[in-house]
Amino acid sequence: MKSKLCLLLVLVTLAACDKKEPAPADVAEKASATEPAPAAPPPVAAAQPAVDVDSLPVEEQFEADAEKELTAANLNAKLDELEKEISAP
Repeated sequence: MKSKLCLLLVLVTLAACDKKEPAPADVAEKASATEPAPAAPPPVAAAQPAVDVDSLPVEEQFEADAEKELTAANLNAKLDELEKEISAP
């Protein structure tokens, strides 16, 4: 019984080995004939410029501008402008 099983396994193995697979060159030719060439990769985006921290306004600059723009006469009007700006969608 054991010898019959071994013989069967050998025959199955031989049958599997007889199967011919296409040569790698044939597979490459078929693949290139059926598939379009891949698109070129998108260009790399330019690096973002570094932020110049020294050019950013700071609290003291806003205070100086506010002292120049705000007066006792236009204080309520400027406040209304800011409230409208904040509440706008």
